[in-house]
Amino acid sequence: MLCSCAPKWPKLEEYVKNWIIDHRKNRIAVSMKMILIEARRLAIEMSITDFAGTALWCKRFMRRNGLCMHTKTTVAQKLCCEYERKIIEFHKYVVNMRKKLCFEIGQLGNMDEVPLTFDVPSNKTVDVKRC
Repeated sequence: MLCSCAPKWPKLEEYVKNWIIDHRKNRIAVSMKMILIEARRLAIEMSITDFAGTALWCKRFMRRNGLCMHTKTTVAQKLCCEYERKIIEFHKYVVNMRKKLCFEIGQLGNMDEVPLTFDVPSNKTVDVKRC
């Protein structure tokens, strides 16, 4: 059910909603933080000076526009297609930092050998409410 209260910045909300829909069509997860960043950017672009872009505005915007938080039903851990390149870059970084800071190899340690991604995806996204 959509909220009947009229938005203060209808054009801004229209652009933000279309931005969310475009991202979701491209299977890009959208967080409330991303919405706030985009809304603030658009407000500046549209010369809206009285827009604070708070979490409360975002919640009301989502309610007005039939949006909600969805939890992904499948989250599979997959190695990034560029994982080998990332490992090599990380090794080069460690070697360069060791040389720069004059560490001996014996002063370095490895806490774990489990492959971890540095880009941890969220398991939630904003999307259009489904009946």
